[in-house]
Amino acid sequence: MKSWQFEADYFTACNCDWGCPCNFNARPTEGRCMGWGAWRIGTGRFGATELDSVRFALFYQFPGSVEQGEGTACLYIDSESSAAQQEAIEAIGTGKEGGGIFELFGLDLVSTWLPTKVVPIDFAISDGVGLVRIDGIGEADSELLSYPDGSVIRPVEHLPHGIEFKQGLMTNARRWHWHDEDLLANYANKYGAVAHVEFTQEGCVG
Repeated sequence: MKSWQFEADYFTACNCDWGCPCNFNARPTEGRCMGWGAWRIGTGRFGATELDSVRFALFYQFPGSVEQGEGTACLYIDSESSAAQQEAIEAIGTGKEGGGIFELFGLDLVSTWLPTKVVPIDFAISDGVGLVRIDGIGEADSELLSYPDGSVIRPVEHLPHGIEFKQGLMTNARRWHWHDEDLLANYANKYGAVAHVEFTQEGCVG
């Protein structure tokens, strides 16, 4: 296994209600899981390959709870990345080089991997607000949560043993959609979260 690490801004959205019961070992809101995450790497390295500024995303679809497996997934890598960076991200994202959640999902819980796609990826989220777009495939519009009277709230989940993030700001995925082969979804006002994360081959370490 190669030595690697990256620190990145992270956004995730899924078909669950705000907070996502899966974070607490509870049943998904719909009884199935459809969700995705996008990473905008600040600095990183995979062996001798620098990963600075690389963006990538993963979409997962499970017919039941995540731990039941039988998932379908696809990896998306930004087209501005080099061939060496794409090779590195494919090894990381599909779990072949460890990484905790990447390895758990990629090798144990996903039974069908669709071919990796190299497409333009925009990641424009600041303080929980903004847009992530995987060109021609999917996008999400994130906003801060609020009460019916319009008062903005900023709930934070602290997950010391989290394999996805250790601390995340909960947001409203005001709308998100996906259209890629059998990966089809269209939702509004569902779970979203943003976090700053650090990963190594050992998993999420910060």
